[in-house]
Amino acid sequence: MADRRGFIRAGGLFATGVAVAGVAAEPVLASTPDPRFPLLGWHAALANRHYEPAVVAVIGSSSSEGVGSSRYGRGYVPMLAANLCARFPVAGAAGGDVYTAAWGRPSGLWPVVLSDGVTTSATGWGLKSAGLKAAGQTVTFPFTGTSVRVWHSVFPGGGTFTVTIDGATVATVDTHAPARDRAATWISPRLEPSRHTIVVTCVTPEVNVHGFAVLDGDENRGIHVYNGGHGGLTSGDFAENAAGWAPRLRLLRPHLVILQLGVNDWRTRVPAATIGRNLRSIIATVRAYAGTSPSFVVYGSPRVAAGRSVQDFAKVSRAWQDVAADDTGGPGGASAVAYFDLAARQPAPSADNSLGLYCEDLVHMTDKGAAFTADALASFLAP
Repeated sequence: MADRRGFIRAGGLFATGVAVAGVAAEPVLASTPDPRFPLLGWHAALANRHYEPAVVAVIGSSSSEGVGSSRYGRGYVPMLAANLCARFPVAGAAGGDVYTAAWGRPSGLWPVVLSDGVTTSATGWGLKSAGLKAAGQTVTFPFTGTSVRVWHSVFPGGGTFTVTIDGATVATVDTHAPARDRAATWISPRLEPSRHTIVVTCVTPEVNVHGFAVLDGDENRGIHVYNGGHGGLTSGDFAENAAGWAPRLRLLRPHLVILQLGVNDWRTRVPAATIGRNLRSIIATVRAYAGTSPSFVVYGSPRVAAGRSVQDFAKVSRAWQDVAADDTGGPGGASAVAYFDLAARQPAPSADNSLGLYCEDLVHMTDKGAAFTADALASFLAP
C-alpha cells in the first residue's frame, strides 16, 4: 500500500488539485486508496441537512469546554455551531449550540443551576453528569428554542424525576431499568420559539442528568453540534474510560467527530507515541458505537505555554498528522481522518500573543481566539 503520509504532507498536492512546482505527481492506481476525501462522509451528511440532521460531536479538553471565554457560549465549539448554521442554512431551522452539559467551567458562568446537595461526577457524554440523590433536588436550565431534550442515565438503581417547563409539569420520567447503565433522552413537546426554563426535579432517587440538547426549528434537520469537552482531561482519559461516554454515541449518531486532545498529555509528559495510540483507540471506539460512518478531524494546536513538559512539541504535531495519514477506515480503505493544523494559521502563543488570541496563561483562548478558531474550522470543514 502506498504511504498516505507522503500524499498528505506534500503541501496539499492532492487536496487542492494544484501541482507543486518541481514535484511530479505519481499516477494513482485504481486499487490505491484515495487520500483526498477524509471528510467525504461529513460532506455527504451536510448535503443532506435539509432532510436529516448533520451531526458534529466534539471530544476535547478545556478549550472545547470553553475555558478562557468571558461568558458561556463564546468558546470555539458554540461559535463553530453558529458559523456552520449560518454558512449552511436550512429555511426555518435556525439551530445553534445544541448540547449543554449539566455542569462545567467556568462554574460561575455555566447556565445550568444545580440545587444544594446535587453531586457532580465524570461520567456520560463529555464525562460529566449531575447526581440527584434526594427527593426535591433540582437541575435548572434556561434556554431559547422550540424543544429541549434531557440527557440522562437509565440503570438498575435509577429513580424518577419530573420535568417542569415554564412552571408547568409536563412529564414524569422513570430511569430504573434492569440493564446496566445506558443513555436515554426525554424529548419535550414542541414549544413556542422563545425563552423557556426547564427544571428537572428528583422524585425518587437516584437520578443522573448529563445535560440538555436544545433545538430551534431544527429538530429533524439542520446541523447539530454536541460539545463533549471536559477541562483537564487527556487523550488517555477518554481512551481508558470509553464505557462512560461511548454508549451515548448511539443517540448522537455523529457524522463528524472533532478530537481536540493532546496538549494536556504533552504538558504532563505523555509520550507522543502514546498520544497517537490513544487517539487511534478513541477513533476505533467511536466507529464501534456511532451507528454511522463518521469523518474525523484531529485538531492540531499551536505550541502553548510549556507547563511541566520537556518533550519536543514537534513530535506531538507529527503524531497528530500520523493518526490522520495512517487511517484506513474511510471509503475504499482510505483515511476518514483529516488533520486541522491551527498552528499553520497563527503563531504559537508561547512565542507571540500580540493579537490577544490567548489568555494570560497562554493555554486557553480568549473570546477573540475562540472566534478565530471557529472561523478557521468552519472554512476547513466546508466542501
